[in-house]
Amino acid sequence: MWLCENSLQCRGIAVPVFAGEPMPAKADTAYNAVLQLLYSYARVPAQHLSDQELASKLNLGRTPVREALIRLAAEGKILSIPQRGYFTRPLVEGALLDLYVVARQTLSSALRRVPPHIPDSGRRARDNPPRDQLAVYAETIFANIAQLSANCEVCRIIDKFCFCSHPIRMEITKTELSPSYEKSLARLMGAIPQLGKATSVVESALMSHLDVEQSALARVVHEANERRSTSLAWLVRSL
Repeated sequence: MWLCENSLQCRGIAVPVFAGEPMPAKADTAYNAVLQLLYSYARVPAQHLSDQELASKLNLGRTPVREALIRLAAEGKILSIPQRGYFTRPLVEGALLDLYVVARQTLSSALRRVPPHIPDSGRRARDNPPRDQLAVYAETIFANIAQLSANCEVCRIIDKFCFCSHPIRMEITKTELSPSYEKSLARLMGAIPQLGKATSVVESALMSHLDVEQSALARVVHEANERRSTSLAWLVRSL
């Protein structure tokens, strides 16, 4: 089983923090920086990732950036193509549908693992998030459900799902589909206080919201890929 860095905290084991603890390794710093940058590339599938350009943009050394790219590729968040380098993932409808199937099953199982007594902060969801933050709020809810299940493998699966499907949410919120997405998300946020108490209520709102996202897949994938049709064709053939 894959274990996250917070595996002890996930199991309710307090981890002391000591004064003077060493700073995160350069590789971890680079990984986090590259990951955040990739989120800003979300609406540009099949984009080449040059370690030299990333290092310059992030003011980091090429070696830790290269290590970060290797790690991201191993996690399935980017693609490594021999003799060509690293690329953001292309949007492929079939692959995304598979991700949604796995995410549904995983989140449904996670809901049943959420303890009945959790802090209110674990249930709280902000009302009326800014429109440009809708995708992030949805992903935060998915991640919180995974974390509350206290299972590192669940966290790993949902982390990859959130990252790889992030472009779908970003595309939706930039189109006329945004109002229906916002309404669905509001219903989900309204159900979150029932976490650990009324699982069926939360699950219904969660699955309904995933339905909204999934129903937009075909259109979103087509429109996003139209913007990158030339570079996308050879990359898909390389898979």
